[in-house]
Amino acid sequence: MDLSYQEKSILGSLLAFVVVFGYYFAAVLRDLSRPDFDGGTVGRLVAAVIAIIVIEIVYHIVLALESKPEPKDERDVLIEAKAYRNAYFLLASGAFLVIVWVSLVTPARAAAAANTMVANFLTVNLVLFFMVVADLVKFLTQLFYYRRGLR
Repeated sequence: MDLSYQEKSILGSLLAFVVVFGYYFAAVLRDLSRPDFDGGTVGRLVAAVIAIIVIEIVYHIVLALESKPEPKDERDVLIEAKAYRNAYFLLASGAFLVIVWVSLVTPARAAAAANTMVANFLTVNLVLFFMVVADLVKFLTQLFYYRRGLR
């Protein structure tokens, strides 16, 4: 399969996000079963963000050295716009779900103050989850339109 520079760039970013944040969210789910919250996930989150930055920089440097970067044309801009539209829709839907989550959990927090830290932990990670999924949808939409073509 012959991929363009943009497709290789998007595919590398997609794989990096899936691997790094897949590991992060697997660790988050594992931590939910613990009876006490130790806060170790904050370090994992910082490590995940640093890993994404380093992987993206190294990958794009290697990609630029191996293949000639192509300038963006009108088609690239249209594909990017459609991808951002889909990602924004998903992010807005996720934000709505987090608002519903917070409104349902807040009354229960007053009754069980010990679970406040866990509820805050879940809320932050739900927001992060929807941000990551929105980026994945953006990458997948871009790959789809590059393979299929705009119509």
